[in-house]
Amino acid sequence: MMLGHLDGQEKFTYVIWRAPNPESIIVTPQDGGDGFMQAAGSADQVTVEVRLAGPDGETRLYTVGRPEPADETTLIPISQTRAVRVFSNEVFTADEAAVIFYTYYLTDAVAQPYVLRELDLSQELSEQR
Repeated sequence: MMLGHLDGQEKFTYVIWRAPNPESIIVTPQDGGDGFMQAAGSADQVTVEVRLAGPDGETRLYTVGRPEPADETTLIPISQTRAVRVFSNEVFTADEAAVIFYTYYLTDAVAQPYVLRELDLSQELSEQR
C-alpha cells in the first residue's frame, strides 16, 4: 500500500486521478479529468482531500472527515516546510485512508459515512511547520 510509505519527513503526498487511457505508461495530471483524490502526511496521521464536481458542474476541493464532532486541530506535513491544519475527525491512518482511496478508485465518489468539508481556495491553506 503506497500510503504506508508516507513518512512526513521526505515522502508527504499521494495522488490518484482517472487517466483517459489506462494502457498508456506516460500519464500527466493534464491527461486526467477535473477530479482527483490526494493524501498528505505520514502513515500514522494522514489527511485526505478530494476534488469533485458539484451539482452545478463546478469542481470543488474538499477535506474528507468522519461524521463525528471535531474537538481539536492537528498540523499535517505536506512538505519539509509547510503543513495543513485539519480537524481531529479529518485525520486518518494509512490503512483507513486506503479504504477511502479504494472506494474513490471504484466509484469516483466518497462513500458514507464520511463527510466533506469544502475548502476555501481563496484563503492560504497551509502554514509554516
